[in-house]
Amino acid sequence: MIMYTDLIKTMNDLVRVNNDRAAGYDTAVAQTEDPGLKHIFQSMADQSREYGFELNRHIKEVGGEEETDTSVAGDLYRTWMDMKADFTANSDDSILASCEYGEDVTLKVYNMALTNDIEIPQNILDIITRQFGELKLSHDRIRKYRDLNKELKK
Repeated sequence: MIMYTDLIKTMNDLVRVNNDRAAGYDTAVAQTEDPGLKHIFQSMADQSREYGFELNRHIKEVGGEEETDTSVAGDLYRTWMDMKADFTANSDDSILASCEYGEDVTLKVYNMALTNDIEIPQNILDIITRQFGELKLSHDRIRKYRDLNKELKK
């Protein structure tokens, strides 16, 4: 059997960043009063949970153990996000900016996974590539809402 230690570590990183992203959007849902944003944030959280589940299934197929944790950095970021929201009265501008930052981090982790020098079976590469593309669209959607929200406040 081929040892996929580096692949499993990389995929675990992707699961953790998706767990971080889902938890971040759960925080955003709780912080905003806007029903439209709540819906968007919930769909983003659900997307990340789905991605994590899909990746975990393939981690087990290559001999790894399912990843369920978030990262320490993600935990710290959510604590900061909570504190920032407390000081800015849960402003949607602040929440959207925090969400966009989380999207940037997620894309960076996916980009590193796709550009590192490990052997990735084609079926798993296809999944990571598809998720990365869909996450780029989600990032752009959050940026669009952030910009629109700023314009409405002028």
